[in-house]
Amino acid sequence: MELEGQLCRIFFLCLLAAQQSDAEVTQDDTAAESDTSYFFYQDKSYPRDCKDIQDHCSTKNTTGAHVIQPDGYDSPFWVLCSGDWTVIQRRSDRLIDFSRSWAEYRDGFGFINGNHWLGNEKVAHLTNQKTYELRIDIETEAGLTGYISYGSFRIIDGFSDFSLVSVGRSNDTLESAVTWCPTNTIPGNCNRCIATCADPSDTVDCSYDCGDIQQTCICPPNYLMDGTNCIRQEDCGCYKEGRGVIADGVSYMAADCSERCSCSSGVLTCVSQSCAQDATCKEVNGVRTCSCNEGFEGDGLTCPSIRINRDCYDIMRYVSTQSGEYAITPSGGTGGPFNVNCNMTIDGGGWTVIQRRVFIPSRQDFNQDWDTYKSGFGSYSRGFWIGNEKIHHLTNQGDYELRIDMINQDHSVYYAKYDLFRINAESDKYKMSGLGSYTGTAGNALSYHHNEYFSTPDRDYDDYSYHWADYYDSGWWYGDNYYCDLNWMKYDDDVGYWYSDYLIYTEMKIRPRQTN
Repeated sequence: MELEGQLCRIFFLCLLAAQQSDAEVTQDDTAAESDTSYFFYQDKSYPRDCKDIQDHCSTKNTTGAHVIQPDGYDSPFWVLCSGDWTVIQRRSDRLIDFSRSWAEYRDGFGFINGNHWLGNEKVAHLTNQKTYELRIDIETEAGLTGYISYGSFRIIDGFSDFSLVSVGRSNDTLESAVTWCPTNTIPGNCNRCIATCADPSDTVDCSYDCGDIQQTCICPPNYLMDGTNCIRQEDCGCYKEGRGVIADGVSYMAADCSERCSCSSGVLTCVSQSCAQDATCKEVNGVRTCSCNEGFEGDGLTCPSIRINRDCYDIMRYVSTQSGEYAITPSGGTGGPFNVNCNMTIDGGGWTVIQRRVFIPSRQDFNQDWDTYKSGFGSYSRGFWIGNEKIHHLTNQGDYELRIDMINQDHSVYYAKYDLFRINAESDKYKMSGLGSYTGTAGNALSYHHNEYFSTPDRDYDDYSYHWADYYDSGWWYGDNYYCDLNWMKYDDDVGYWYSDYLIYTEMKIRPRQTN
Protein backbone atom coordinates (compact mmCIF):
# COMPACT_ATOMS: atom_id res chain seq x y z
CA MET A 1 0.00 0.00 0.00
CA GLU A 2 1.38 3.44 -0.93
CA LEU A 3 1.55 5.84 2.02
CA GLU A 4 -0.37 9.10 1.86
CA GLY A 5 -0.27 11.91 4.40
CA GLN A 6 -1.49 15.46 4.98
CA LEU A 7 0.55 18.59 5.54
CA CYS A 8 -0.81 19.20 9.04
CA ARG A 9 -1.25 17.62 12.44
CA ILE A 10 -4.66 15.99 12.34
CA PHE A 11 -7.42 14.25 14.24
CA PHE A 12 -8.14 10.94 12.49
CA LEU A 13 -11.38 8.91 12.56
CA CYS A 14 -11.78 5.95 10.20
CA LEU A 15 -15.27 4.49 9.91
CA LEU A 16 -16.75 1.62 7.99
CA ALA A 17 -20.42 1.51 8.28
CA ALA A 18 -19.87 0.11 16.52
CA GLN A 19 -17.34 1.32 22.66
CA GLN A 20 -17.15 -0.47 25.86
CA SER A 21 -16.15 1.83 28.70
CA ASP A 22 -12.34 1.67 28.85
CA ALA A 23 -12.41 -1.73 27.14
CA GLU A 24 -9.27 -3.00 25.39
CA VAL A 25 -9.77 -3.55 21.66
CA THR A 26 -8.07 -6.93 21.81
CA GLN A 27 -10.59 -8.22 24.38
CA ASP A 28 -13.02 -10.79 22.99
CA ASP A 29 -15.68 -10.31 25.63
CA THR A 30 -18.25 -13.08 25.26
CA ALA A 31 -19.92 -11.97 28.47
CA ALA A 32 -21.53 -9.19 26.44
CA GLU A 33 -24.13 -11.70 25.26
CA SER A 34 -26.06 -11.19 28.49
CA ASP A 35 -25.64 -7.39 28.56
CA THR A 36 -28.22 -5.75 26.30
CA SER A 37 -28.38 -2.36 28.02
CA TYR A 38 -26.81 -0.65 25.01
CA PHE A 39 -29.37 -1.64 22.43
CA PHE A 40 -32.55 -3.66 21.88
CA TYR A 41 -31.39 -6.32 19.48
CA GLN A 42 -33.40 -9.47 20.15
CA ASP A 43 -31.66 -12.29 18.30
CA LYS A 44 -29.64 -15.27 19.43
CA SER A 45 -26.93 -14.34 16.92
CA TYR A 46 -24.78 -11.17 16.91
CA PRO A 47 -25.07 -8.35 14.38
CA ARG A 48 -22.38 -8.35 11.73
CA ASP A 49 -21.61 -4.60 11.88
CA CYS A 50 -23.02 -1.25 13.08
CA LYS A 51 -25.28 -0.98 10.04
CA ASP A 52 -26.83 -4.31 11.07
CA ILE A 53 -27.43 -2.90 14.57
CA GLN A 54 -29.01 0.28 13.20
CA ASP A 55 -31.38 -1.71 10.99
CA HIS A 56 -32.61 -3.98 13.82
CA CYS A 57 -32.68 -1.75 16.90
CA SER A 58 -35.83 -0.13 18.25
CA THR A 59 -34.00 3.21 18.31
CA LYS A 60 -31.96 4.79 15.55
CA ASN A 61 -29.59 6.42 18.07
CA THR A 62 -27.09 3.53 18.20
CA THR A 63 -23.95 5.63 18.59
CA GLY A 64 -21.73 4.04 21.27
CA ALA A 65 -20.16 0.69 22.08
CA HIS A 66 -21.75 -2.49 20.78
CA VAL A 67 -20.87 -6.12 20.27
CA ILE A 68 -20.69 -7.56 16.76
CA GLN A 69 -19.50 -10.77 15.15
CA PRO A 70 -18.72 -10.63 11.41
CA ASP A 71 -19.26 -13.69 9.27
CA GLY A 72 -16.52 -16.28 9.84
CA TYR A 73 -14.99 -14.57 12.91
CA ASP A 74 -14.61 -17.01 15.81
CA SER A 75 -15.98 -14.81 18.64
CA PRO A 76 -17.89 -11.55 19.18
CA PHE A 77 -16.05 -8.33 20.03
CA TRP A 78 -16.73 -4.72 20.99
CA VAL A 79 -16.69 -1.91 18.45
CA LEU A 80 -17.53 1.79 18.51
CA CYS A 81 -20.54 2.70 16.36
CA SER A 82 -21.08 6.18 14.97
CA GLY A 83 -24.62 5.82 13.70
CA ASP A 84 -24.47 3.01 11.19
CA TRP A 85 -20.68 3.44 10.71
CA THR A 86 -18.30 0.92 12.33
CA VAL A 87 -15.22 2.79 13.63
CA ILE A 88 -11.99 0.91 12.80
CA GLN A 89 -9.49 3.61 13.86
CA ARG A 90 -9.56 6.71 16.06
CA ARG A 91 -6.64 8.99 16.90
CA SER A 92 -6.93 12.45 18.44
CA ASP A 93 -3.72 12.76 20.53
CA ARG A 94 -0.50 10.93 21.33
CA LEU A 95 -1.69 9.16 24.48
CA ILE A 96 -1.76 5.84 22.64
CA ASP A 97 1.45 4.84 20.87
CA PHE A 98 0.71 3.75 17.31
CA SER A 99 4.29 2.55 16.71
CA ARG A 100 3.36 -1.10 17.19
CA SER A 101 4.36 -4.57 16.04
CA TRP A 102 2.74 -6.59 13.27
CA ALA A 103 0.98 -8.78 15.86
CA GLU A 104 -0.49 -5.73 17.66
CA TYR A 105 -1.81 -4.27 14.41
CA ARG A 106 -3.23 -7.70 13.59
CA ASP A 107 -5.06 -8.07 16.96
CA GLY A 108 -5.81 -4.41 17.67
CA PHE A 109 -4.84 -2.06 20.51
CA GLY A 110 -6.02 0.97 22.48
CA PHE A 111 -9.44 1.71 24.03
CA ILE A 112 -12.77 1.63 22.24
CA ASN A 113 -13.94 4.95 23.68
CA GLY A 114 -10.62 6.60 22.90
CA ASN A 115 -7.70 6.19 20.53
CA HIS A 116 -7.53 2.70 19.04
CA TRP A 117 -6.91 0.44 16.09
CA LEU A 118 -9.60 -2.21 15.77
CA GLY A 119 -7.26 -4.86 14.37
CA ASN A 120 -6.49 -6.06 10.84
CA GLU A 121 -7.99 -9.51 11.45
CA LYS A 122 -11.33 -7.97 12.45
CA VAL A 123 -11.26 -5.43 9.59
CA ALA A 124 -10.55 -8.22 7.10
CA HIS A 125 -13.57 -10.22 8.28
CA LEU A 126 -15.73 -7.07 8.30
CA THR A 127 -14.86 -5.91 4.80
CA ASN A 128 -15.22 -9.33 3.18
CA GLN A 129 -18.90 -9.76 4.16
CA LYS A 130 -20.15 -7.38 1.47
CA THR A 131 -19.17 -4.09 -0.18
CA TYR A 132 -18.16 -1.47 2.42
CA GLU A 133 -17.68 2.27 2.15
CA LEU A 134 -14.73 3.85 3.99
CA ARG A 135 -14.89 7.35 5.39
CA ILE A 136 -11.93 9.18 6.97
CA ASP A 137 -12.80 12.27 9.04
CA ILE A 138 -9.93 14.69 9.65
CA GLU A 139 -9.50 17.79 11.79
CA THR A 140 -6.39 20.00 11.55
CA GLU A 141 -4.60 21.57 14.50
CA ALA A 142 -6.11 24.87 13.42
CA GLY A 143 -9.61 23.40 13.67
CA LEU A 144 -10.29 22.90 9.97
CA THR A 145 -12.20 19.70 9.22
CA GLY A 146 -12.75 17.53 6.22
CA TYR A 147 -13.34 14.01 5.14
CA ILE A 148 -12.55 11.54 2.40
CA SER A 149 -14.86 8.70 1.47
CA TYR A 150 -14.06 5.65 -0.63
CA GLY A 151 -16.83 3.60 -2.25
CA SER A 152 -15.36 0.12 -2.05
CA PHE A 153 -12.92 -0.67 0.79
CA ARG A 154 -11.64 -4.21 1.40
CA ILE A 155 -8.53 -5.88 2.81
CA ILE A 156 -7.74 -9.59 2.63
CA ASP A 157 -6.61 -11.97 5.35
CA GLY A 158 -3.30 -12.45 7.16
CA PHE A 159 -2.12 -15.13 4.76
CA SER A 160 -1.75 -12.30 2.24
CA ASP A 161 -0.43 -9.78 4.79
CA PHE A 162 -3.80 -7.99 5.03
CA SER A 163 -3.25 -6.40 1.63
CA LEU A 164 -5.50 -3.52 0.58
CA VAL A 165 -7.23 -4.87 -2.52
CA SER A 166 -9.99 -2.33 -3.07
CA VAL A 167 -10.61 1.32 -2.17
CA GLY A 168 -12.64 3.09 -4.88
CA ARG A 169 -12.31 6.82 -4.01
CA SER A 170 -15.59 8.62 -4.41
CA ASN A 171 -15.80 11.97 -2.61
CA ASP A 172 -13.94 14.37 -0.32
CA THR A 173 -14.19 17.87 1.21
CA LEU A 174 -10.53 18.24 2.15
CA GLU A 175 -9.06 20.44 -0.57
CA SER A 176 -9.67 23.64 1.44
CA ALA A 177 -8.45 22.14 4.73
CA VAL A 178 -5.25 20.27 3.94
CA THR A 179 -2.48 19.91 1.43
CA TRP A 180 -1.56 16.42 0.28
CA CYS A 181 2.01 15.15 0.60
CA PRO A 182 3.50 13.15 -2.29
CA THR A 183 3.41 9.39 -2.33
CA ASN A 184 5.22 7.66 0.55
CA THR A 185 5.70 10.90 2.51
CA ILE A 186 4.01 12.11 5.66
CA PRO A 187 3.58 15.52 7.35
CA GLY A 188 6.36 16.48 9.75
CA ASN A 189 8.21 19.39 11.32
CA CYS A 190 10.30 21.44 8.92
CA ASN A 191 13.77 19.93 8.74
CA ARG A 192 15.97 20.13 5.67
CA CYS A 193 18.35 17.50 7.07
CA ILE A 194 16.58 14.79 5.13
CA ALA A 195 18.05 11.31 5.29
CA THR A 196 18.81 9.90 1.86
CA CYS A 197 20.06 6.61 0.46
CA ALA A 198 23.46 8.24 -0.11
CA ASP A 199 23.49 9.91 3.33
CA PRO A 200 21.26 7.89 5.69
CA SER A 201 22.55 9.79 8.75
CA ASP A 202 21.56 13.15 7.18
CA THR A 203 24.85 14.79 8.17
CA VAL A 204 25.88 16.33 4.83
CA ASP A 205 24.83 19.91 3.97
CA CYS A 206 22.46 19.98 6.92
CA SER A 207 20.39 23.14 7.37
CA TYR A 208 17.48 23.94 9.69
CA ASP A 209 16.64 27.33 8.19
CA CYS A 210 13.03 26.78 7.17
CA GLY A 211 11.86 30.38 7.19
CA ASP A 212 8.16 30.70 7.95
CA ILE A 213 7.45 27.09 7.03
CA GLN A 214 6.69 25.07 10.15
CA GLN A 215 5.78 21.80 8.50
CA THR A 216 6.79 19.94 5.41
CA CYS A 217 6.52 16.52 3.84
CA ILE A 218 9.09 14.04 5.13
CA CYS A 219 9.88 10.37 4.69
CA PRO A 220 8.25 8.14 7.30
CA PRO A 221 10.34 5.86 9.54
CA ASN A 222 12.40 3.26 7.63
CA TYR A 223 12.02 5.27 4.40
CA LEU A 224 14.80 7.35 2.80
CA MET A 225 14.84 10.01 0.09
CA ASP A 226 16.08 8.81 -3.29
CA GLY A 227 16.09 11.76 -5.63
CA THR A 228 12.63 13.29 -5.18
CA ASN A 229 10.97 10.09 -3.96
CA CYS A 230 10.78 8.41 -0.57
CA ILE A 231 11.55 4.71 -0.84
CA ARG A 232 11.91 1.89 1.67
CA GLN A 233 15.44 1.70 3.05
CA GLU A 234 15.55 -1.93 1.90
CA ASP A 235 15.23 -0.63 -1.67
CA CYS A 236 18.30 1.59 -1.40
CA GLY A 237 21.21 0.20 -3.37
CA CYS A 238 23.48 0.00 -0.31
CA TYR A 239 21.08 -1.55 2.18
CA LYS A 240 22.62 -4.28 4.38
CA GLU A 241 20.38 -6.59 6.44
CA GLY A 242 21.02 -6.05 10.16
CA ARG A 243 23.02 -2.86 9.49
CA GLY A 244 20.68 -0.64 7.50
CA VAL A 245 21.82 1.63 4.69
CA ILE A 246 25.56 2.23 4.29
CA ALA A 247 26.41 5.76 3.17
CA ASP A 248 28.11 6.26 -0.17
CA GLY A 249 31.89 6.07 0.18
CA VAL A 250 31.67 4.40 3.60
CA SER A 251 32.85 0.90 4.56
CA TYR A 252 31.21 -1.30 7.16
CA MET A 253 32.76 -4.18 9.10
CA ALA A 254 30.61 -6.91 10.68
CA ALA A 255 30.74 -7.08 14.49
CA ASP A 256 32.88 -10.23 14.34
CA CYS A 257 34.97 -8.92 11.41
CA SER A 258 33.70 -11.78 9.24
CA GLU A 259 32.55 -9.47 6.42
CA ARG A 260 33.54 -6.07 5.03
CA CYS A 261 31.04 -4.09 2.93
CA SER A 262 31.50 -0.80 1.09
CA CYS A 263 29.13 1.45 -0.85
CA SER A 264 30.18 3.20 -4.05
CA SER A 265 27.73 5.13 -6.24
CA GLY A 266 24.80 3.22 -4.79
CA VAL A 267 26.39 -0.20 -5.34
CA LEU A 268 27.07 -2.40 -2.31
CA THR A 269 30.09 -4.73 -2.40
CA CYS A 270 30.64 -7.26 0.42
CA VAL A 271 33.66 -9.53 0.89
CA SER A 272 33.85 -12.37 3.43
CA GLN A 273 37.00 -12.56 5.53
CA SER A 274 38.34 -13.90 8.81
CA CYS A 275 40.88 -12.49 11.22
CA ALA A 276 44.17 -14.33 11.50
CA GLN A 277 44.57 -16.75 14.39
CA ASP A 278 46.92 -14.26 16.03
CA ALA A 279 44.63 -11.26 15.49
CA THR A 280 41.68 -9.76 17.37
CA CYS A 281 38.54 -8.13 15.97
CA LYS A 282 38.31 -4.76 17.72
CA GLU A 283 37.93 -1.00 17.22
CA VAL A 284 41.11 0.87 16.32
CA ASN A 285 40.82 4.68 16.05
CA GLY A 286 37.03 4.35 15.88
CA VAL A 287 37.10 1.79 13.06
CA ARG A 288 36.33 -1.90 13.56
CA THR A 289 39.08 -4.05 12.10
CA CYS A 290 41.24 -7.16 12.51
CA SER A 291 44.28 -6.13 14.53
CA CYS A 292 47.38 -8.33 14.99
CA ASN A 293 48.09 -9.28 18.60
CA GLU A 294 51.21 -8.19 20.44
CA GLY A 295 54.20 -10.08 19.10
CA PHE A 296 52.74 -10.24 15.58
CA GLU A 297 52.51 -7.83 12.67
CA GLY A 298 50.47 -7.65 9.49
CA ASP A 299 47.13 -6.49 8.15
CA GLY A 300 45.08 -8.56 10.61
CA LEU A 301 44.15 -11.13 7.98
CA THR A 302 47.70 -12.47 8.09
CA CYS A 303 49.85 -11.87 11.17
CA PRO A 304 53.34 -13.36 10.96
CA SER A 305 55.05 -13.58 14.32
CA ILE A 306 57.80 -11.09 14.98
CA ARG A 307 59.12 -13.31 17.75
CA ILE A 308 59.30 -17.02 18.47
CA ASN A 309 57.16 -18.22 21.35
CA ARG A 310 58.95 -21.13 22.97
CA ASP A 311 56.16 -22.22 25.34
CA CYS A 312 52.87 -21.16 26.92
CA TYR A 313 54.69 -18.82 29.27
CA ASP A 314 55.81 -16.81 26.23
CA ILE A 315 52.25 -16.96 24.91
CA MET A 316 50.95 -15.53 28.20
CA ARG A 317 53.54 -12.72 28.17
CA TYR A 318 53.34 -11.69 24.52
CA VAL A 319 50.16 -13.04 22.94
CA SER A 320 47.21 -13.82 25.21
CA THR A 321 46.27 -14.53 28.81
CA GLN A 322 43.36 -16.75 27.78
CA SER A 323 43.62 -20.53 28.14
CA GLY A 324 43.41 -22.39 24.87
CA GLU A 325 45.37 -23.83 21.96
CA TYR A 326 48.40 -21.94 20.60
CA ALA A 327 51.40 -22.61 18.37
CA ILE A 328 54.87 -22.70 19.95
CA THR A 329 58.40 -23.43 18.69
CA PRO A 330 60.81 -24.69 21.35
CA SER A 331 64.48 -23.98 20.74
CA GLY A 332 66.64 -26.91 19.68
CA GLY A 333 64.48 -27.95 16.74
CA THR A 334 61.32 -30.08 16.68
CA GLY A 335 60.52 -29.82 12.98
CA GLY A 336 58.83 -26.42 13.23
CA PRO A 337 55.99 -25.00 15.34
CA PHE A 338 53.29 -27.23 16.83
CA ASN A 339 50.07 -26.60 18.73
CA VAL A 340 49.83 -27.02 22.49
CA ASN A 341 47.17 -26.44 25.13
CA CYS A 342 47.94 -23.60 27.51
CA ASN A 343 46.54 -23.29 31.04
CA MET A 344 46.55 -19.61 31.95
CA THR A 345 44.50 -19.82 35.17
CA ILE A 346 46.12 -22.23 37.65
CA ASP A 347 48.93 -21.03 39.91
CA GLY A 348 49.75 -17.88 37.95
CA GLY A 349 49.24 -19.39 34.48
CA GLY A 350 51.72 -19.86 31.66
CA TRP A 351 51.59 -23.68 31.86
CA THR A 352 52.19 -25.89 28.81
CA VAL A 353 50.02 -28.99 29.28
CA ILE A 354 51.95 -32.17 28.38
CA GLN A 355 49.45 -34.80 29.58
CA ARG A 356 45.74 -34.91 30.37
CA ARG A 357 43.39 -37.77 31.22
CA VAL A 358 39.67 -37.71 31.99
CA PHE A 359 37.42 -40.55 33.13
CA ILE A 360 34.74 -40.47 30.44
CA PRO A 361 33.25 -43.27 28.29
CA SER A 362 35.08 -42.05 25.18
CA ARG A 363 38.45 -41.51 26.93
CA GLN A 364 41.68 -41.91 24.99
CA ASP A 365 43.46 -45.29 24.97
CA PHE A 366 46.95 -44.85 26.49
CA ASN A 367 48.07 -48.41 25.62
CA GLN A 368 50.42 -47.23 22.85
CA ASP A 369 53.83 -48.25 21.52
CA TRP A 370 57.18 -46.46 21.77
CA ASP A 371 56.88 -44.50 18.53
CA THR A 372 53.39 -43.26 19.39
CA TYR A 373 54.53 -42.06 22.84
CA LYS A 374 57.46 -40.41 21.08
CA SER A 375 55.31 -38.35 18.67
CA GLY A 376 52.23 -37.90 20.91
CA PHE A 377 48.57 -38.84 20.59
CA GLY A 378 45.01 -37.99 21.69
CA SER A 379 42.98 -34.80 22.05
CA TYR A 380 42.40 -32.29 24.82
CA SER A 381 38.78 -33.34 25.38
CA ARG A 382 39.40 -37.13 25.48
CA GLY A 383 42.91 -37.12 26.93
CA PHE A 384 46.38 -36.85 25.34
CA TRP A 385 50.15 -37.28 25.63
CA ILE A 386 52.02 -34.43 23.95
CA GLY A 387 54.95 -36.64 22.93
CA ASN A 388 58.32 -37.46 24.51
CA GLU A 389 60.26 -35.72 21.75
CA LYS A 390 58.41 -32.45 22.39
CA ILE A 391 58.77 -32.82 26.19
CA HIS A 392 62.53 -33.34 25.72
CA HIS A 393 62.96 -30.16 23.67
CA LEU A 394 60.71 -28.14 25.97
CA THR A 395 62.44 -29.14 29.21
CA ASN A 396 65.95 -28.72 27.81
CA GLN A 397 65.66 -25.09 26.71
CA GLY A 398 65.90 -23.92 30.34
CA ASP A 399 64.88 -24.96 33.86
CA TYR A 400 61.26 -26.02 33.90
CA GLU A 401 58.96 -26.79 36.82
CA LEU A 402 56.26 -29.46 36.78
CA ARG A 403 52.75 -29.33 38.27
CA ILE A 404 50.41 -32.33 38.38
CA ASP A 405 46.73 -31.82 39.24
CA MET A 406 44.70 -34.90 40.21
CA ILE A 407 41.21 -35.95 41.30
CA ASN A 408 40.68 -39.36 42.92
CA GLN A 409 37.66 -41.65 42.84
CA ASP A 410 36.24 -39.91 45.94
CA HIS A 411 36.44 -36.63 44.00
CA SER A 412 39.16 -35.27 46.29
CA VAL A 413 41.47 -32.77 44.59
CA TYR A 414 45.26 -32.94 44.96
CA TYR A 415 48.35 -31.52 43.33
CA ALA A 416 52.08 -32.19 43.29
CA LYS A 417 54.61 -29.58 42.20
CA TYR A 418 58.34 -29.99 41.46
CA ASP A 419 60.66 -27.02 40.93
CA LEU A 420 62.60 -28.88 38.22
CA PHE A 421 61.61 -31.40 35.56
CA ARG A 422 63.69 -32.59 32.62
CA ILE A 423 63.92 -35.65 30.38
CA ASN A 424 66.82 -36.67 28.12
CA ALA A 425 66.79 -37.43 24.39
CA GLU A 426 65.56 -40.64 22.78
CA SER A 427 69.15 -41.87 22.62
CA ASP A 428 69.02 -42.00 26.45
CA LYS A 429 65.52 -43.58 26.40
CA TYR A 430 63.87 -40.30 27.51
CA LYS A 431 65.32 -40.73 31.00
CA MET A 432 63.80 -38.49 33.70
CA SER A 433 67.13 -36.85 34.42
CA GLY A 434 65.84 -33.90 36.41
CA LEU A 435 63.27 -33.76 39.23
CA GLY A 436 63.47 -31.00 41.83
CA SER A 437 62.02 -30.30 45.25
CA TYR A 438 58.42 -31.30 45.96
CA THR A 439 55.54 -29.18 47.30
CA GLY A 440 51.83 -29.98 47.27
CA THR A 441 49.02 -32.03 48.78
CA ALA A 442 49.26 -35.33 46.85
CA GLY A 443 52.50 -36.74 48.29
CA ASN A 444 55.92 -37.07 46.69
CA ALA A 445 55.30 -40.24 44.66
CA LEU A 446 57.17 -39.15 41.52
CA SER A 447 60.53 -38.92 43.30
CA TYR A 448 60.75 -42.76 43.21
CA HIS A 449 60.83 -42.54 39.41
CA HIS A 450 63.64 -39.99 39.18
CA ASN A 451 66.52 -41.12 36.93
CA GLU A 452 64.43 -43.93 35.43
CA TYR A 453 64.09 -44.66 31.70
CA PHE A 454 60.79 -44.44 29.86
CA SER A 455 59.18 -47.79 29.03
CA THR A 456 56.25 -48.74 26.81
CA PRO A 457 54.46 -52.06 26.23
CA ASP A 458 56.85 -52.82 23.34
CA ARG A 459 60.04 -51.46 25.03
CA ASP A 460 61.12 -52.73 28.47
CA TYR A 461 63.65 -50.37 30.08
CA ASP A 462 62.67 -50.76 33.76
CA ASP A 463 64.98 -52.17 36.50
CA TYR A 464 62.79 -55.15 37.29
CA SER A 465 62.61 -58.60 35.78
CA TYR A 466 58.89 -58.06 35.23
CA HIS A 467 57.81 -55.77 32.33
CA TRP A 468 55.72 -53.18 34.21
CA ALA A 469 54.70 -51.16 31.13
CA ASP A 470 53.37 -54.22 29.37
CA TYR A 471 51.51 -55.41 32.49
CA TYR A 472 49.82 -52.02 33.03
CA ASP A 473 49.32 -51.20 29.30
CA SER A 474 51.17 -47.94 29.83
CA GLY A 475 54.10 -45.72 28.95
CA TRP A 476 55.92 -44.45 32.08
CA TRP A 477 59.23 -44.07 33.90
CA TYR A 478 59.36 -47.42 35.74
CA GLY A 479 62.18 -48.62 38.00
CA ASP A 480 62.30 -51.84 39.97
CA ASN A 481 58.90 -50.85 41.36
CA TYR A 482 56.40 -48.04 40.93
CA TYR A 483 54.65 -45.52 43.17
CA CYS A 484 52.70 -43.68 40.51
CA ASP A 485 51.62 -44.12 36.91
CA LEU A 486 49.38 -41.51 35.33
CA ASN A 487 49.14 -43.33 32.00
CA TRP A 488 48.11 -46.89 32.88
CA MET A 489 45.15 -48.69 31.34
CA LYS A 490 45.00 -51.71 33.69
CA TYR A 491 41.57 -51.07 35.21
CA ASP A 492 38.27 -49.80 33.82
CA ASP A 493 37.30 -47.52 36.72
CA ASP A 494 40.28 -45.13 36.82
CA VAL A 495 42.80 -43.32 34.62
CA GLY A 496 45.89 -43.34 36.82
CA TYR A 497 47.57 -44.20 40.08
CA TRP A 498 49.38 -42.08 42.70
CA TYR A 499 50.62 -43.85 45.81
CA SER A 500 47.50 -45.83 46.81
CA ASP A 501 44.99 -43.47 45.18
CA TYR A 502 43.13 -44.39 41.99
CA LEU A 503 42.46 -41.32 39.88
CA ILE A 504 39.68 -40.15 37.56
CA TYR A 505 41.47 -37.00 36.33
CA THR A 506 45.11 -36.03 35.80
CA GLU A 507 46.88 -33.12 34.14
CA MET A 508 50.65 -32.67 33.86
CA LYS A 509 51.95 -29.24 32.87
CA ILE A 510 55.30 -27.42 32.76
CA ARG A 511 56.54 -23.83 32.63
CA PRO A 512 59.88 -22.05 33.11
CA ARG A 513 60.91 -22.21 36.76
CA GLN A 514 59.68 -19.16 38.65
CA THR A 515 62.02 -17.29 40.97
CA ASN A 516 60.67 -15.13 43.78
